[in-house]
Formats: sequence, structure tokens, C-alpha cells
Amino acid sequence: MSPIATELKVGNNLLDSYLPVRNKNNDVNWQFVTGLVLSYALKRKIESYDPDQFREDCKTHMQALLDEPAFWSVLERMFFSSQDIFRVSPLFLLFHAQFVGEKISAGSTADKRLGTLFANLMGDFSLRYPIQDRLNFIEQQMLNKLNEKIKLLGKGPFAEEQPYLPYMVTCFQSDLAFLAEHPQYLLQELTNTLRLYAFSWCAQLALNLDNWQDGEPQSKSLFFILDSEKASSEREKVKRYGYRLFASQREKLFPILSALEVLQVKGAKKRPLWQVYQDCLIYSGTPNQVLDELNDYIQKFISKEERDLPARERAINLESAFKQLLSVAVEQFQDKKTNRADINKNYIKELENHICTDFIQVRGRAGKVLVLNQDRLLLLTNLTVGKNDKLRLHELLRGFEQRGFYLDNQSVQTLVAFYERMGNVERMSDSGDAVYVRKTV
Repeated sequence: MSPIATELKVGNNLLDSYLPVRNKNNDVNWQFVTGLVLSYALKRKIESYDPDQFREDCKTHMQALLDEPAFWSVLERMFFSSQDIFRVSPLFLLFHAQFVGEKISAGSTADKRLGTLFANLMGDFSLRYPIQDRLNFIEQQMLNKLNEKIKLLGKGPFAEEQPYLPYMVTCFQSDLAFLAEHPQYLLQELTNTLRLYAFSWCAQLALNLDNWQDGEPQSKSLFFILDSEKASSEREKVKRYGYRLFASQREKLFPILSALEVLQVKGAKKRPLWQVYQDCLIYSGTPNQVLDELNDYIQKFISKEERDLPARERAINLESAFKQLLSVAVEQFQDKKTNRADINKNYIKELENHICTDFIQVRGRAGKVLVLNQDRLLLLTNLTVGKNDKLRLHELLRGFEQRGFYLDNQSVQTLVAFYERMGNVERMSDSGDAVYVRKTV
């Protein structure tokens, strides 16, 4: 089978994989997305079960068990009037994203795109069901009523994509497994974990776009400061490899990923650009077939009838052809005679407003910088330490980096001081050579 589509057609720029935003309609219901992700992770679902009906079922069940049926009114105030029932067990989060068969019964297209992103980060990974909660008698009885309505979820509704960033798949699966061992922490922090990964995925995807010749991507440097720090212009890594770098790279997301869509084989699993290139290199079909097809497409693309871009010589090898393809894909959005530049700007704005907003701050003369606040720092720490009792500081920082979060030396000093205030750091010698960090869960 050919490694690229059998007929490369020049048409409108379309995006249908890897990036969870479009140029409009990106409002996300994170409560819904959380329920969706947990359903997929547990391979369990709720179908058309109204919370009010659940309350009535609990009432009937509990009144039959209680010596004083009138005590139900107290339980109703405790668990239902205040919505505290959704803080009893992670399984109650399944209420937020219900199914009809294998299809999602509600939610926006933006919610479902994020569901697809996280489903592909999970792949074949799943959490053990049921989650081992520590519940009191009344809470367990209510969970038992819910369990009567929980059904198996099959493959689910999400399109399958080969992960663009395999190293992030490893981290995400590890972090979900850790959260599942601490059900109350899962209940408290699953949404925040998903928001952390949604940002890091988009940022690392942007940083890895230009490295398609290198094979499987690796985590790229992207420097943050802590929200308690000043953003001085002397911090070279923050200045060169922080927000400014991300801002320059994200402009290529829509152009390059829409060019990738043209290459995808219809009906097959979507593949990252680096994989498509590797597949083209090892293709054993007719000599120069792929090169000729790419050249023909590029020449048509830049023609006066299509994008009307400057003429180019036909590429003499696959690497040159891919470089040309991506170059013209980006160049078309720099044409001020069309509205394409505005469309790309909308993608950038929507990404920043709906995925990145919690990680970006304006700091006076320093302008925009990437920031980690204390809550996200603690979450990131707990996820990275994971199933270990503690980690050496350098191991912890390496775990941060695998998840896409880099800190310079000044931030590391601030970080250690923060841990000392929290009481979760150990120094194994007076010189501080061996610093260990414990999780707070």
C-alpha cells in the first residue's frame, strides 16, 4: 500500500486530527471531558440515567434499609441538595458524559475532540474496575445503586490516531494509573491533570513540527517560571525558550497539520508527519512514485490557478519534497491578498484562549511568559513522583521535562524553597548535594 494518499488533491485547508482546536467554537466543558475520559479509561459507561432519577432510586433503596425512613431527608440534604454526591467516588463523574450505545449522547464537538486526544493518549491502556474507594456504609449503598446502571463500554466513539508524541503517552498512562491508586485525589485532580496535558500536548506538538526527519519525537525545551517569581530579562532560557518560542512555533500548527491531512491514506489510522516520512523512505513500490506524486501536487498547489505562490524547481529527493510541501503550506498563510492569514490567526487565538490561558501571564516589560502556579506545581510533583515514595531532585526535574515543563536554575532554587515550606523535601547532607522530594498525597 502506498504510504500517502493515492490521489493528492489541492483543495481547502482542512484539519481533522492531532490538534484539539479549530478556528471557532472551542468552548470546552471540562466537567464533561473529565467524565468522558474516565469512561474511556474504565471502559465503563452510563446510559441515559438522569441524576434526579438516581436520587429517587437512592431514596427508595435507603428507606428500605433505614430504621427511620424519615432520615432520608437528612441524607438528601447531605448528598443531593449540595451536589456532594459527585464528591463521593470518581465513578459518579460518569454522570457527566453519558452514552447511547457507543455514541456520546451530549457534549460539543470541542469536548469530543479533546476526548479523542485523550483516548489516543490512553490507547489500549485501561484502569481496573471497580476503583477501590474507601467509603462508609451509606456512601457504599449509593454507589451500589449507581453500579446497577454502569455498563461495559466497547471500543468507544473516538477515531484512532497513531500518537504524535509517544513519550507523552507513556507519561499520561503512568499518571492515570497513579491517580487511580488514590481515588479521592483522582476525584479532586483528574480535571486539572487533563488541562495540564491538553496544554503540554499542544505546546510540544508545535515544538516538534520541524523535526519530522528525526523520527520519533522527544520532549523539547520549554521554560516556565513559578508564579511567585519575577520575569527578569536576564533569564536567558526563559527568554529564548519560553513563551516566545512557543508563540513562533504554534503559527505552523494549522498550516503543517492541514498539509499532513492531504497525505493521509483514506480509511487508515491517522499517522504523524514523522511516521509518514519514514514510511515514504522505506516504501518498496515503483521507484520515484511517491516523489513524483509529491512534486506534481506541489507544482499544482503553487500554480496561479491555486495558491499563486513563487515558482519552485521539482524536488530531487523525498527530503527536499517534504521540505517544499511544508514550506508552501506555511507560505500560503502569509499572502495578504487572501483571508488565510486571518484564519490562521483565529486558530492561534482560540488555542491561547481555550487551552493555554491558565499557563500564560503578562509580566510588565517582560511581556507574556509561561507560568506554573503552586497548585499545578504540586500536582505535577505528585504525578511525577507517582508510585515512588520520593525522587531525587534531578529525577523529579527530568520527569517534569518529560511532561513538557522545564525550569531554569533560578526557578529550581525557588522550587526547593517552596518544597521546604511544604515540608516534603529531604536533604541527605548539609551541603544539599542530595535533595529528595516526597509527594503530598
